[in-house]
Amino acid sequence: MDDTTEILTLLRLIARNETVLRLENYYKGLPVSYEATILALGSDYAELRCNRYQIACLYLNRETCLVGDEIAVPIAAQVAFLRPSSLSVVLHRFQYARNKIGLRNQIRVQPEEPVVVHLRLKNALSAVQGLLADISTEGLGLYLDRSLFLPRLYQPGVEVSLTLKLPISVTPARQTGNLTITTGDLTTRFSREQIRGLNLGLEPGEAQRKPGVPAGQEMPSGQITARGILINLRPELHSQRYRLGIRFFPDERTRQTIAQFISLRQSAIIREFKTLYEAISQLDQA
Repeated sequence: MDDTTEILTLLRLIARNETVLRLENYYKGLPVSYEATILALGSDYAELRCNRYQIACLYLNRETCLVGDEIAVPIAAQVAFLRPSSLSVVLHRFQYARNKIGLRNQIRVQPEEPVVVHLRLKNALSAVQGLLADISTEGLGLYLDRSLFLPRLYQPGVEVSLTLKLPISVTPARQTGNLTITTGDLTTRFSREQIRGLNLGLEPGEAQRKPGVPAGQEMPSGQITARGILINLRPELHSQRYRLGIRFFPDERTRQTIAQFISLRQSAIIREFKTLYEAISQLDQA
């Protein structure tokens, strides 16, 4: 029995038992995971009802991972098509995701704009510059140009110091393009490229508050200086760079600054999902 047949048999059991099923995705480093309900099962597909943010994420990712109490090994699936207006997705091409470990314990987010990181190895006389890949309250990913990478120096376990400035000031969203609703295939009429730069509208009252900042407290400056350890590295030769994974040990102020940045990125992505879901729902209904 191949993966698809076995997985669909398992999904029928889950539907019959009405046990909890979740879809897991990542978008710009953030985990997106909501409960889903099985609506229908066929010989090689499953139709599920899920959250609108998950619908927006599925539109962008075109794949997902199914987890649940009765799923011993996470199940990878691809999106066959979406019905945004009815909050449903049809999944197919199931297989067991044996190398996937589920959602990360620490949320780590990617910056929207380039953030320069000054990296200095222990006992080095000067620092080199890299670009922030993603960051959590316990570590970060850093892109280092291939010309700056010296294998004898950059080894797992080496101590480093880091300096960077996170963009955590709240500024009004800029209108950089108009969204035109047209009929036709969703994947071509409203592509990933076309959604970039949309003005992401705020919920009522959201413009008057700074996400994640308690009343009476000032926004942190965003400046971070910390010590850490190089944990892993991976060449990305197609981009002429290396990706370094660094674990650091922030003080309380630094941790609050990173938490503020994560909160702002979460808010921005939620607004992006709202805008995208509304647009593709209108396309679906047209």
